[in-house]
This record gives sequence, structure tokens and C-alpha cells, in this order.
Amino acid sequence: MFALRFAFFVLLLPIGLLRAQPLADTLFTWQGYGQEGRCRVQLFRTPPTTDRAYVVVLQELADNPGPSTVADARYLVERLSRHFGFEPADAYWIFHWGAFSFPGARASDKELFLRATFSRTTTGRLSAPRWQVITRAEVERLTDRQFR
Repeated sequence: MFALRFAFFVLLLPIGLLRAQPLADTLFTWQGYGQEGRCRVQLFRTPPTTDRAYVVVLQELADNPGPSTVADARYLVERLSRHFGFEPADAYWIFHWGAFSFPGARASDKELFLRATFSRTTTGRLSAPRWQVITRAEVERLTDRQFR
């Protein structure tokens, strides 16, 4: 019986380890109208009790020479959801600014999080985002305490 419980624990261990980190953490570039844009993208699974499967955090970077993430929000959401293989409506999209977003800014714990949700229209187009300001605590809850 001990061996059976141990084997069950060992089988579940990798699942717990997978949830301990983002599914993706990468620098993403896209071609804006005038210049190439750049942001950091982190993809997380949401806790089982959440109504959407994913959280995507887009961090606005100080060295982004192109359009802001918010200016190109719908385009980025379409591209990233295709890249990661899910529908935009299946995720919370969080746009994040902090000291890292401004050239020469001193380290600070001041930050802004905007949560966007999207849906498909009857014609299949991506809707305009529905925006909500949220707190770091809410981001941590949505990412099952994985966001750093």
C-alpha cells in the first residue's frame, strides 16, 4: 500500500512543478505601423475556479521603440492567442506598467495593472476590450500566486 501511495505522489509531483512557473516568459516583438514594438509576455494558467483558462501579462518596456501595448492591444491579443494556441476570450489580458516602463526611472513599487477581456462578435471579429484597473493582489490571485 505504501508503494502505491508513493507512486501516486510521484505521478502528481510533475503536475505541481509545472504549475510553479509561467507557461511562457518571453520578449515579444511585432511590427507596428511605423516601428517595431517590443514587450515582455508572461503566460499563466489560472486556478481551477476561474472562468477563463489563461492569464497573459504584457509588460510595457522602457526600450520599446514602437507603439505601446495598449495602442496595439487587439492586434497583440490576436497574434499572441494564435501563437499560444487558444482563443482570446479564454484569457485575461493584463497590461502592466512599472518603473521598468520608463527610461531612467528609479526603482519603485508603483505600478499599474489594466485587465482586458475580449470576445468574438457575431461576424467573428475580436471585440473592443473591456478594461478594468486591478491590483497586484488580484494579478497574483489570477495567476495562482505565480506572478512575480
